[in-house]
Amino acid sequence: MRRIKVLEREDVLKDQERIFSGLQDRVKGMVVEMLSDVRVNLEQELRGLGLEAMQAVMELEITNVAGAKGKHVEKRRYNRWGHNPGSVVIDGIKHRTSVPRLVEEESRKSYRLKTYGLFQQTGEVVRRAYRDLIRGISTRRFSEGVEGFIRAHGISASTISRKMVAATSAKVEELFSRSLADFELVVLMLDGVEIAGQAVVIALGIDAKGVKRILGLRQGATENTAVTKSLLEDLAERGLSTDRPILVVIDGAKALRKAVMDVFGERTQVQRCTVHKKRNVLEHLPKHERSWVSNRMTQAYRNNDYQKARGILLRLSEELKTINPDAARSLLEGLEETLTVQQLGLPERLRKSLQSSNLIESSNNGVRDRSRNVKRWRDGKQIERWTAAGLLESEKKFRRIKGYMHMPVLIAALNNSRIQEHTAA
Repeated sequence: MRRIKVLEREDVLKDQERIFSGLQDRVKGMVVEMLSDVRVNLEQELRGLGLEAMQAVMELEITNVAGAKGKHVEKRRYNRWGHNPGSVVIDGIKHRTSVPRLVEEESRKSYRLKTYGLFQQTGEVVRRAYRDLIRGISTRRFSEGVEGFIRAHGISASTISRKMVAATSAKVEELFSRSLADFELVVLMLDGVEIAGQAVVIALGIDAKGVKRILGLRQGATENTAVTKSLLEDLAERGLSTDRPILVVIDGAKALRKAVMDVFGERTQVQRCTVHKKRNVLEHLPKHERSWVSNRMTQAYRNNDYQKARGILLRLSEELKTINPDAARSLLEGLEETLTVQQLGLPERLRKSLQSSNLIESSNNGVRDRSRNVKRWRDGKQIERWTAAGLLESEKKFRRIKGYMHMPVLIAALNNSRIQEHTAA
């Protein structure tokens, strides 16, 4: 296949920031979209990535001929003249695109884009390069796929793949450096997700208006106290207040709870996830006993009245002792903390939102799904990049929690609880 030269290599390296800045945003956008929604058709998305790369390369040629957009160029021969509708071929299929147009100042003739002609070819080299791009969905070969795809059209693209890695690295930096001083934390949710054999502890915050926000993450061999405490201390260093009363929602892991107590204080209100608690109890029981036990626990957790809910669970524990004492002990362990939202007197809709870790679990599931195609993890930094990028993109789709209009009730209840504790002390 014939190769063309749009720019000399030395000129590209000398001026690479200007040349590739636009392409960085385009490629970054495509990668982010792929990371943010596991339901998309990946093949369709990769076709879109190829189209975006083609448009960026055409724009590169236009800039080389006519100069940077919006900047004065002496003795300019060609002027930008909008765009024309056109089409390019990706994997043997035509796709509509917008083709940048240049017009010669004297003759008023249009400039013929060399790269556009190449992108209309249907040769086997181009089709094979596109198939490599699709196979390169795993991180191990993704950048190679992008480079090969564009190189098949006669353009070197090593800088592009580096920009893509830089884009996800920027996501990590964004997550770890943004200030939390103005974030009015009311609810803190902590949960862990396993990626490539490592536990990543994730912190999600909910403010006084019911708005969710990813606060940070830490990775380690397990969800141990040291890892979680390090995460919470980092949040405090970035301005998150540890003095105001908050509600902490956890799955029941002792390591998470101890870290919370160490950083926020022994009197911090903790809600144990009722979904995890139910799962733990049912695992001790034979299948034919699980249905009625599950229904009884659900009845308790849905009850608005703390004393009634507690009574249901205590009676259930007595019944479970005759079936499986371990199930009874599991139910009683941390029982009070599974009813914290009832003790605080929260309205039903808000109580349902906060009595489990489902709000953060949905983000964790997104991270799991996005990492499923990775065949080989190179190092911990790669795990960190993927997790941070995925979480921040999920955050863009966050909605306020159900029952957010009742957040003032929660804030008042937390403040009253703190006042009563100080009075009792």
